[in-house]
Amino acid sequence: MHPDDTTRIDAGEGERLAPPGGSRYRITGRVGEGGMGVVYKAVDVELGRTVALKFLPHSSQTADAGERFLREARAASALDHVHIGTIYGIEEDAAGRRFLVMAYYEGDSLAGLMAKSGAPLPQGQAVKIAAQVAEGLKEAHARGIVHRDIKPSNILLTRQGVVKIVDFGLAHVQGAAPLTREGTQMGTPAYMSPEQALGGEVDHRTDLWALGAVLYEMVTGERPFEAPSIPATLYRVVHDPPRSMEQVPAPLRPVLQCALAKDAAARFASAAEFLDALRAAEGAAETGAAPAAPQLLESDRPRRRLRRTWAAAALALALLAPAAWVWQRSRTSSAAGGAAPFFTTASGDYLEAVRRLKRWDQAGNLDQAAQLLEQCLRRDPSFALGHARLAEVWRIRYALNRDKAALENAARHAGEAVRLNADLAPVQVAEGRVQAMLGHSDLAMAAFERALRLDPNDAEAHQAVARQYERQGRREDAERSFQRALEFDPEDLAAHDAYGNFLFRQSRYEEAIREWQEVIRRAPDHAPAMVNLGSALSETGRIAEAITIYRRLVELQPEAMAWTNLGTAYSRAKRYEEAVGAYKKSLEIQSRDPMTWGNLAFVYSWMPGRQKEAGEAFARAIGLGEEQRKQSPRDAFLHSDLALYYAKTSNAGLARQRLATALQLAPKGPEIHAAAAEVHELLGERARAVEYARESIRLGYPRQRLERNPELASLLAEARVRRSF
Repeated sequence: MHPDDTTRIDAGEGERLAPPGGSRYRITGRVGEGGMGVVYKAVDVELGRTVALKFLPHSSQTADAGERFLREARAASALDHVHIGTIYGIEEDAAGRRFLVMAYYEGDSLAGLMAKSGAPLPQGQAVKIAAQVAEGLKEAHARGIVHRDIKPSNILLTRQGVVKIVDFGLAHVQGAAPLTREGTQMGTPAYMSPEQALGGEVDHRTDLWALGAVLYEMVTGERPFEAPSIPATLYRVVHDPPRSMEQVPAPLRPVLQCALAKDAAARFASAAEFLDALRAAEGAAETGAAPAAPQLLESDRPRRRLRRTWAAAALALALLAPAAWVWQRSRTSSAAGGAAPFFTTASGDYLEAVRRLKRWDQAGNLDQAAQLLEQCLRRDPSFALGHARLAEVWRIRYALNRDKAALENAARHAGEAVRLNADLAPVQVAEGRVQAMLGHSDLAMAAFERALRLDPNDAEAHQAVARQYERQGRREDAERSFQRALEFDPEDLAAHDAYGNFLFRQSRYEEAIREWQEVIRRAPDHAPAMVNLGSALSETGRIAEAITIYRRLVELQPEAMAWTNLGTAYSRAKRYEEAVGAYKKSLEIQSRDPMTWGNLAFVYSWMPGRQKEAGEAFARAIGLGEEQRKQSPRDAFLHSDLALYYAKTSNAGLARQRLATALQLAPKGPEIHAAAAEVHELLGERARAVEYARESIRLGYPRQRLERNPELASLLAEARVRRSF
């Protein structure tokens, strides 16, 4: 092993630490120790599993060291990825010593493997290891976490050949306060980036430099910047080129030249780019061709302005691995002299809640997610991300059933998350989504923009702000943001679904169909994608296919939304009796949805002899819609729907009033202008109806959708004759 394998620290040597006693863990061996941690192999006697326990030594129990210890847990547990280990939680023994409970992996570190080999690793093996590390870093960086100490001893290789990144003791979480003075160097000298060695600002490209240094060492058997002392090593990192690129296999030279560029702006812009370059090099090695040097466009460069974050931390040899769990300290705790935050082993609950929330469309998942998050918050009411996720649960519930209490709960939890920690991007996204649901588009946009300032790589923030851009008529900005969301998280089904919705609203139906088909390919039971695919098929005239999709959906998940969409498909096919039956099925499940009552009322109005039933259904739609309007007074779509219902029931005054409010709230909304055309046509004001129809098309509303609207048939026939638009 090299003398500078350990992480550079400010504190003294670690001390020997007696194993814990009187707990559920039976110590079976000592794994290792360093300045910031002593790690034991243990058996969890309650669950019957082998774990690793990492303790903070007594000699390191300063305020800064304790905060780093907790930061390690927070940073690591914010992640859930196959190439980043697993953390189960933080506990405390009878003596009051905190320790991390982590997954234990049978295998060896990359440092151990290289030491035993005594020779460079085969190129193929080295590339496979580096690619798995890049996959793990891609996830960490997408969550705003920079490891800052990537090196062979922090890369584990399980017996199954799976790579795990461990030891997030130096990780920087966006929004976290610096722990040490400016100018402090953090990390392991031989793997530090130049900016890190100089004590400067660092971002995710520091990890990519370190991975480049590790890859160089794997394929050459030497470190790229080796010197007899730490100062000399740091000098070479900052000023000298790597030892010799001639030793590097030809396919990997352009990859390492890019990864080890002194200027961070000249390196790979992301772990995904590094990964692509590795795969290209691997392909070139198989064909014998040399890959071209990676071309990085200036537009691909991250433009965020990073706050200065310095820290000095000590080596932690733990088999540390994060799950998607971050315990956040209440702002009022240490700053106000309050009690220290309470930590538990509830990471499994949070992880499971997040997993279920991603597939909220599956039966029972939303309720299970709510129960798990409530458990977490009972354990630690100051957990900001728990409140943010619970706000999302309640927001989805409100979207599904329009229950006032659900919206109130969403607003309450989002507000509490902001109060506890407003410097987390997911917290701002949750707040923005609730404000958008309340109709406060200005507040929603402010929250989403702040989320992106906090974490420019947050896929959910890009997705959320994209919808706001679209509502403002900024379609090009919206599309860029939807695409950015997919770039940062290409596996996210919700991002594909959201982009499909955008394409659909832009009348780009074939592209939308492809997005939703991709979602269904990955998740054949994805109900929202099936609903949306059916809508796109309808828009392209493939109504029979849409009806088939919706019938399959009501068999798979006979919920209100599925029945409503089947009713709409029947309506478009002019199969009005079947449409009435489907809408009634929906209302049996969710009787307080004004939109479904309105849809039913319109269908009745187009059927001979059903005017009485149409009037009753419109009355229900108006009553429920007005209740919702009081809860969400800035919902432009709700106002426009009410305007249509009033126009259909000959209440011209309220129709004009609600329409004026809708247009004021969404002055560039194509759907709102299309509704205005319909309202004025129903009120007998054709000239104004034509004007609004023309404007809706200019704003992007599909002409064919106007042409399918039975209420506009007469207007469009006259317009075609007069060639009005």
